[in-house]
Amino acid sequence: MKRFLVLCALLMATAVSAKTIGTVNGYPIDEKEANAFLKIATKGKVTYNRLRSKDKKALVERLAIDKLVLRTAMKEISKKEQESIIAGFWLRKKASKYKISDKEVKQAYTENKKFFKDKKGKTIPFSKVKEMIRNSIAQKKAVAKMIKKAKITMGGKVISMPKTKSSNKKVSGKYSLYTVKSGNTLSGIASKYKISTKELRKMNGMDAEAIIKIGQKLKVPAK
Repeated sequence: MKRFLVLCALLMATAVSAKTIGTVNGYPIDEKEANAFLKIATKGKVTYNRLRSKDKKALVERLAIDKLVLRTAMKEISKKEQESIIAGFWLRKKASKYKISDKEVKQAYTENKKFFKDKKGKTIPFSKVKEMIRNSIAQKKAVAKMIKKAKITMGGKVISMPKTKSSNKKVSGKYSLYTVKSGNTLSGIASKYKISTKELRKMNGMDAEAIIKIGQKLKVPAK
């Protein structure tokens, strides 16, 4: 499946005007595809033009097989199946960026132990499902992050909106004094106390043009 998607990417990346170095059942094999393959296979050390004649032939034959498999698959796999493959590949790619600790994995196994049974009803050892659980947790985190940024509607009405950071601190009420240090900015101080820059200005009676100075005392929300 991964190989299929890599082939798709190589095919889409190939320019129409690229030099044709061969064909398979009428489908062109381009020099750009060859170089893309060699870049991965040789870590960029060799290009198509630097190959010997017999190596060029072997490469064209290899690319011919890949292209034939890809073209045949694109014809025989339905659009729905293609979308499913691409979605699965994308999700695994996103999930791979998450580092899931052994502690998280073990906890998930313990909490869902009743589901990890073999055909005889025996509990499957943690070691055998460890990586599967890790991948599942990572994918759930990737999906959760995506959903958090999604706007969902139903019947023309919004039922879910992307969550935005909002201030949990009130401008009025108790406050502390903060001494401005070298490198401080209003936005940085506001972020530290989880309020907006506008709220910080309002607390201190500052207009939009006001500039803070080192040693200056600012009112900030009391912790």
